[in-house]
Formats: sequence, structure tokens, C-alpha cells
Amino acid sequence: MELKKLPLSDESFREIIEGNYLYADKTKYIHTMINKFKCCFLARPRRFGKTLLVDTIEEVFLGNRELFDGLWISTDSDYAFDRFPVLRLNMAYTKLSIRADLEARIESDLREAAETEELSISDDSYGEMLGQFLRGVKRKYGVGTVVLIDEYDAPVTRHMSNRKLASDNRDVLHDFYTSIKKNLKYIRFALVTGITRFTMTALDSGQNNIKDISLMSDYSEICGFTLSELDMLFSDRFENTLKSLKKRKIIAWNAKSKELIAEMKRWYGGYSWLGSNRVFNPYSILNFFDQNNFDDYWTELGVPSHLACLVRENPLEFIQPSLGSYTSIKLLKIELSELDVVPVMFHSGYLTLDAQVLKDVEVDDKIEKVDAFTFRIPNLEIRLNYRAAIFKEAFDPEKRYFSLFSRNIPKALLESDSAEVARLVGYILASINFFQHQESEGYYHSIICTAFIAAGIDVMSETSGSHGRPDMAVSLKGRVRVVIELKYRHAGKTDDDEDPAVKVIATKDLDSALDDAESQIRSGKYGESLMAISDRVICLALAIRGRTQVAARFVTPLE
Repeated sequence: MELKKLPLSDESFREIIEGNYLYADKTKYIHTMINKFKCCFLARPRRFGKTLLVDTIEEVFLGNRELFDGLWISTDSDYAFDRFPVLRLNMAYTKLSIRADLEARIESDLREAAETEELSISDDSYGEMLGQFLRGVKRKYGVGTVVLIDEYDAPVTRHMSNRKLASDNRDVLHDFYTSIKKNLKYIRFALVTGITRFTMTALDSGQNNIKDISLMSDYSEICGFTLSELDMLFSDRFENTLKSLKKRKIIAWNAKSKELIAEMKRWYGGYSWLGSNRVFNPYSILNFFDQNNFDDYWTELGVPSHLACLVRENPLEFIQPSLGSYTSIKLLKIELSELDVVPVMFHSGYLTLDAQVLKDVEVDDKIEKVDAFTFRIPNLEIRLNYRAAIFKEAFDPEKRYFSLFSRNIPKALLESDSAEVARLVGYILASINFFQHQESEGYYHSIICTAFIAAGIDVMSETSGSHGRPDMAVSLKGRVRVVIELKYRHAGKTDDDEDPAVKVIATKDLDSALDDAESQIRSGKYGESLMAISDRVICLALAIRGRTQVAARFVTPLE
């Protein structure tokens, strides 16, 4: 029997059904949702099937029963497939330079929708235009409109580098959703989807607030592949995939289907939105079966634009996030002015829920225990790639220099080769294309620390010692620790000048910085507290002058 095709190119629901593509039946969730709620909001990472979900809901409300033959909503429910008018908007607009651009795009979409329905609406504000459209449709057909809005947050997330524009666009969205709430009696059902749930009064307040189903257990598997779906959809591909992986010695020669599933789970599973079962990344799974190989398919897409912007502001926080517990309010309603690392990474797909816990929260001068959530990295694909991806987005280094640093810095540290350490750190600094020109020791500390972590080296920033706190401690080969103290010196405008006098000044500056770092290592007895848990402790003084000049000195013995 011919295998069903893999939907790898953003096929619509109709294209999937009519083109004999694989489809994970999510219609049971859709049936429950459209009969239980008036308005819903769903947040999921990109490439997790939000647009396909919107496609499917649109076809349900258009009454196209023939597309659902064999699916749950057609075979196991009494759904009538009555036809409703649908207003569908995709907010992934391009070229938004000012607030008026977003307003104009929404108004243009509403005018086009009105023309399709042969309705006359005025050129007033988009809020009034929406109301006129919904009322006109109700008069024409006698039923409410289904409103489907995909990528609602794109006007905000794609402009995080311009916070004023992002805030202005957020205000436009607030006004637009206020108009939806004002016209609920003309709406049959509404669904809003996006990656990140920004706090908006229009979404969060009032009696008719939109129901956020993002962390509701009944809908935790509405996007992504469950374990049972994986087995049902791909079982007829397991044998060929196993043969291919065995031939290339990627999986054991005697592996069976269950070992393959376990390895797929390790690579691409682990995502949880409060369900009893975790789901697999659908984009990675589809590409895995297309290529018959374990690879970084989803992470290869790169860091989302909003996350990239935030990473550049504080790379160290993102590359080594503090995974504390968060309440659902803190997690789901993100303030644009106070973007927290963990919620942003969770919504972006780089973290997932680990467990539900009780958290102490102060309320009216009293400590109350409330439900909260802890987090973890979902799978091997993310673990292998996100740190390097964060470093790349933060500093845009040239790949060959970063590769040299990653391969050779452990050996240089273990062999106490100060010249090689200085050369490799210099490569990192010289290779950086995105540079904020911050003349501060803290900024260079962040670059070096982030580079170590991105290279897969365990770093504990500002590790406590018995007398002080060195800048960082690097763990090599299990029980070898390298304590690093960094000093920075400003350089003049002639930093790259070939004038011998300038070179003399630079050398003196670097030597002075190394002396200060060494003195701090010795007086603070850095590394002393690590001796009990280490086979060997190495102390390194590191000096940076200007943007690219680097010197290193190993400090021995410890005193």
C-alpha cells in the first residue's frame, strides 16, 4: 500500500486531506472547544501546528463534511456541519514602520472581507469597521461569524528591537480585541493563536474575557504528536527507518521499533502543557522520517525574532536561565515592559513545563501557597543546539572562529598554554559581527562566559570561594576546575594603530590588568573551595584591552 505523504511545506488542511498526506486527528479537541467556549486563546511555539489547527476549524465551520470522512468529529460525534461565515486574519504583516501601518493593514483586510461578502462598510476606525462587518453578516445570514486570528502577536514580537513600535502595536491589538468583545453577540466562535501571550486589558479583563486554553489539561495535546499518534501515523515507516539508521550505525544493529521510539522521544519529545502525556515536536518528527536521520530540524530554523532581540540585550541570562518556579499568571500574561527570561523561552519552545508545585506568594502581607510550575529543557535537540544558537544570535560570530574556540579551548586550558588561550579568546572577540561596543568589564565577561557555555563547557559564573568570588569557574573532564578572573582596560582611538609607542602602551595596559587579576586570585584564595571536589584546580588571569587585544597568565601555585 502506498505510504501517505509527509506534510513538509505548510500544506493546508484541505491540501492534506485531498492530497493523501498524513494527518493527526485533532477534531475531538476542536469539537469540545467550539461547543464549550465562545472565544479562546492558544499559545504554542512556532511550527507546532497552530495554523493547521486554524485551517481545520475553518473547514469545520464552512460545513465541508466531506473533508472529515473517517475523522473523529464525523464518525464519533453528532456534529451537524452547519455552514457559518468565517472571518480569518493572519497578523504576520510585513513592513510595519509605525502604528498607522498596522491599523491600515487591519482595515484593508476588513474591507476585503466585506467585499467578499458583498457588504458595505465605512472607512471609520478598524474597530467600527469590524463591528459593521459582524452586524452586516448577522443580518445577511442570520447567524454569527466565526473569527479566526492567527499569529496575533507578530506585530509585537517582530518589532522587539523597537520597543515603542512594539508597544504601539500592542495597543492597536488591545483596541481590536476590545471591538471583538463588544460584538460577541454577533460572533459564533472566535480563536486567537500566537506564540507569546502579552498582557492586554482587552484580553484579560471584563466578564467577556477570552478563555486562555494554553495550559488547560483538556487541550494539552491539541498541537504536536502524542505517543499513540506517533505509532499510528508512522508505524509503517519504522522498518525502513530502522534499516537506514542501522546501516549508518546510528542505532544498534538489533534495535526494534520500541528502541526507535525511545530514541525519537529523547531527541524530539518532552513537551508538556499540563497534560499527563508529553508530545513530540511535529516539525522535527516529520523531517526525521523524511531524512531518516536524527538531526536538529526545529532548532535549525533559528531563534525567533523577539527572542533574538532580547538575547542581544542580555545573552548570559538566556544561555544560562535561572529555572525558578512561576505561577500561571506570571507565565501566561507577559508584560511587555518586564519580559522575564523563563516565560519567553517557554513560549518560544526552548523550555517546557516540568512539574506543578506549590509556591509561597505574599498577598496582603500574608504568605499564601499557590500553584506554580517548574521548567526543564524538553529534549536532546534543544539541549544540543540552543546555547550555540543563543550565542550566535547575541553576537553573530564567524562560524570558523567559534569552531576553533570550541574545539581547542579545553586543551589549551588543561595544558596551561597561556598564548593559545589568549589567541582563542581573541578569535572570539574578533569574530563578533553584532557588537554593542560596551566599554565595560561586565560586557566582556558576558561574552567570554557565554562563549564557554555555547561551546558545551560547564560554567558557574561568579562561583563563591572561601575569601572571594572569581568571575567564573570552568569544569573540564569532570573533576578539573579552571578559575578565571577577568580584567578589562579601555583603549584609545588608536587601538589598532601600528605605531610602536601605541603597542608599548597596550602591552603595559595588558600586563597591569594581568597583575591585578593575579593579585585578586591570590588574595582571594580563589579555587580553594573547589579543591575538595576537584582532582585539579587551575587559576587563570585573563586581560582584555579594547575590543580585540587579549593576554592570559596561569597563576600557580595556589596560595
